[in-house]
Amino acid sequence: MRKTTISLIFGTILLFISTVQAKKTKVDEILIVQKMINNAYQQGYVDSAPIEMNAVEKKVILAKEAKQKRNKKLFSQLIREVKADLRIIKKRAEVNKLNLELSEIQNKNHESQQILDELKEQL
Repeated sequence: MRKTTISLIFGTILLFISTVQAKKTKVDEILIVQKMINNAYQQGYVDSAPIEMNAVEKKVILAKEAKQKRNKKLFSQLIREVKADLRIIKKRAEVNKLNLELSEIQNKNHESQQILDELKEQL
């Protein structure tokens, strides 16, 4: 009887300690989104999508208000939208960069084609 009582108390203490250690730290989603926005500004993604960036900043303000009003559903929805919009802005910047490279290659190709045509005429 004594062994079971001691092992039960010991097990309860271990369970209590593990639940205390397993407590999740609260992640500040607003801070994460702000870092993503700052990164977008530093990388120059904002230049390719200024209108979308303006909308993102408005959504962040609405998310802060929703957090203050403790509207978790609206807050999480706005945070998801902001993250998706930032991914879209990043992809748009990449597409613009690739389009610029493509136009440069097409110009070089056009110039090479003209040179080739001139060489063919000389033959």
